[in-house]
Amino acid sequence: MSELANKVILITGATSGIGRATALHFSALGAKVVAASRTPSAGVKLVAELTSKGAQARFIATDVTKNEQVRNMVNYAVSEFGRLDFAFNNAGIFAPEPRLHEHEDETWDRVVSSNLKSIYTCMKYEIDAMLSLSNDDTQPRVIVNNASIIGHRGSSASGVAYTAAKHGVIGLTRQVAVDYANDNIRVNAVSPGPTLTAATKSRLDAPQEEVNARLAALNPTGKLVDVEHIAKTVAFRCSPAAQMINGHDIPLDGGQLAKL
Repeated sequence: MSELANKVILITGATSGIGRATALHFSALGAKVVAASRTPSAGVKLVAELTSKGAQARFIATDVTKNEQVRNMVNYAVSEFGRLDFAFNNAGIFAPEPRLHEHEDETWDRVVSSNLKSIYTCMKYEIDAMLSLSNDDTQPRVIVNNASIIGHRGSSASGVAYTAAKHGVIGLTRQVAVDYANDNIRVNAVSPGPTLTAATKSRLDAPQEEVNARLAALNPTGKLVDVEHIAKTVAFRCSPAAQMINGHDIPLDGGQLAKL
């Protein structure tokens, strides 16, 4: 996708898992990457890796639940590279939750703030920058939000706050896509199923046959989603080939949502 070369992408939650894979993929396509996360040491390491391969990359420590830090993050991206073409709002948390009648308000607020309000805050400042910086109305600008297949239905593996937040991300994506469709800004989402990350590997402490059986019960392929596949889907959403895709969510789940 040579069309993404020299474009500027801002990625939250960029130092591990899906975010890191996306930063690596976009930099390999020639994009300029602004990576954000709450882990400065990992951010420095990521930027060093990207620049060693000839990429242009920056890092800014950011807690996406903090309004002022999000504002500073977007301003930093613009100050470093002069524009903002794409954003992948990927940061979020997943934590064990009790059932609703045992839930604490503090847990609800923390999970929803990290997974839904943060998307609202990021888009607020990203869109403002995209609108104010565009000197060419034909230049597409794209936001991709990381939702989840749990944003499509309930799950025994999830909790009420996470499930509600991820449903909210998909609804928020659709509404903002409609609101800015005539401003040449497209807004879409991706919904990964269970994904192979360092955190997932640490939880798969079982014989391979047992792991395969668990996965087969989730989706027809019997496999975890690979982070590189998600990164490539985000890149496709940002490419001219996806110019008529707006306000949509793509599940990457091996057919899990299609299976009863």
